[in-house]
Amino acid sequence: MHHHFIKLSHLNCLNKGLFALLLVVLVAGCASRPLVSVLDPAVLEQRWVLRHAQLSALGGWELEGRVAVKQAQESWSASLRWQQQAEAFDIRFSSMLGQRLAQLTGDALTASLYLPDDRVLSAANVSELLDEELGWSVPMDALRYWLVGVPAPALASAEKLNKGLDEKGRLQWLEQAGWRIEYQRYRSVGALEVPKKMELTRGEIRVRFIIDRWRAVAATADVLSMRQSWAD
Repeated sequence: MHHHFIKLSHLNCLNKGLFALLLVVLVAGCASRPLVSVLDPAVLEQRWVLRHAQLSALGGWELEGRVAVKQAQESWSASLRWQQQAEAFDIRFSSMLGQRLAQLTGDALTASLYLPDDRVLSAANVSELLDEELGWSVPMDALRYWLVGVPAPALASAEKLNKGLDEKGRLQWLEQAGWRIEYQRYRSVGALEVPKKMELTRGEIRVRFIIDRWRAVAATADVLSMRQSWAD
């Protein structure tokens, strides 16, 4: 019994020696290569600039997901399909059972709202159409940028940009036009990282988006091809 106890003691000493040697190697390696904190504001801003340039260069994109709106005691939710090509857009809202609720098409100059009762309303302001017919609205010309994780350029040039970045240089939150946008989760799509879950709040209005599918599309001059009729 005494003979086995000596062997175990030697083995414990050997393990302690190897651990000490490994610790010295790790400390020496760290000392020879200083670490740069990923939370360094300059590093984060550089990552943000590169990311912003990458996303701003998109010619067009498509997404499918869900939107939920809560305002005071009222709520509204729908499935969402959004196609954006330069300034042209085609936005469709459907019930969770697949029934079409509304469709928005247009560009920077005009917009049309198609409703299930065959009414077609046109206006220069998409947000006003949504407010009048669905009872809620967000700045749609800015939302097309917020949905891919960048500020709306027109608003950014008109006011001080308040934002927060995570360790990868992605937006954690953004404040524009009186709205606060919280980016709660991202997803990778090829070389891009785009929002998967986000929430917009302004006063008593809260709008949540969950993006299930997203893809970039090549730019094309034929933007009118996106404007499919309500009957399609």
